[in-house]
Amino acid sequence: MSTDTPTEYETERRPAATPVEATRRERPDDRLEIWYFIGALTVGGAERTLVDLVNGLDRERYDPTIWTLFDENRLADTVDPAVPIRTLGLGAQTRADDAAFVEGGSNPFDYVRAPLRFVRAVRREQPDIVQSFLFYDNTIARLVGLVAPKTTIVTGARGLQNISNPVIRAIDTALIPLSDRIISNSNAGADAYVSRGASPERVGVVHNGRDLTTFTDAEPAGLRAELGLDADTRLVGVVSRLVERKGQRDLIDAWPGIRRAHPDAHLVLVGDGVLRDEFADLAVDRGVSNSVHFLGTRDDVPNVLADLDLFAFPSHWEGLPGALLEAMAAGVPIVATDIPGNDELVTDGETGVLVPAHDPAALCGAISGVLAHPSKAERYGRAAQADAVDRFGLGRMVSEFEALYESLRGD
Repeated sequence: MSTDTPTEYETERRPAATPVEATRRERPDDRLEIWYFIGALTVGGAERTLVDLVNGLDRERYDPTIWTLFDENRLADTVDPAVPIRTLGLGAQTRADDAAFVEGGSNPFDYVRAPLRFVRAVRREQPDIVQSFLFYDNTIARLVGLVAPKTTIVTGARGLQNISNPVIRAIDTALIPLSDRIISNSNAGADAYVSRGASPERVGVVHNGRDLTTFTDAEPAGLRAELGLDADTRLVGVVSRLVERKGQRDLIDAWPGIRRAHPDAHLVLVGDGVLRDEFADLAVDRGVSNSVHFLGTRDDVPNVLADLDLFAFPSHWEGLPGALLEAMAAGVPIVATDIPGNDELVTDGETGVLVPAHDPAALCGAISGVLAHPSKAERYGRAAQADAVDRFGLGRMVSEFEALYESLRGD
């Protein structure tokens, strides 16, 4: 789609879109009308959380609509068909090597015109709540509140390094007072916003949730046979985008030492990203390319997890990582970096092992140690799975958001 004249439309599988000039829908009930605003429905963590939330809402109490800035919405088909998806129509595409990364048009004025269309739509239709999740979306949502005072603005805090840039951080901090509520997916995120001036009573935490049965009951994918490996080969795996902050470089640097301790071990990296070729070259440089496998994006992640003997998560910073939560639910022993977000999921020495970030030697020692003690590894896996089921089910996340919405009725 051309980016010259952004228009609103819905995905092809849905009925014709509500015209952008429409007035507020008349509802014959007291359901809260909630508009969720996000850049695009790509395969990222925030986007998946949004889809799970919308699909789980009680339709007798809530009337949700998803709005996107871009027209690249790969997760649209996973949204309940009864939920409208309205887009501001900025033409975009995801990178061939990173399906979570959206590349938009080259006309900078589109990034002003399209949000203004959303502002006008909110002012005209007056939804009860506008909720956003990421920096750019939060910025637009907060500005919406200036022209639609009857609409409650709920913004998100996810992955605090996303606002480490001083300019972005200054903008975000200046606009904090325009959020009626700030909801973080981690305790660390909530604390950070309070430390930057947000009123504690306006800041809350709703940890991510997942449909964990998909992971607790998954059958193995048969990776060993797929890769031509012996049936008793130990598999260490990581599921994440191949980008610097996810720490795969540290893991590959650690891999020669792990192979010396466990010559039968193989490493599988699930996911894609801009650094795939660079990481593959690194594996060659480290002399371990014959035991490092790049599987790309997979649609059978629960089954892949069921094949693993250990899940490594060497990320440098996170919000509350869904990939780590999924590994817990699958009952896979975990070695992860000791960073905010990870430490809210994994308890060191009980449900896994935490090591310092940016430390290949620590990764090597921890992974080698867990692989050397199968009974301890099994204990970690069982404890992690029980903890995930107890604390991070999808129903719990949806219920906590619904409780938030009920508290906002009449605000």
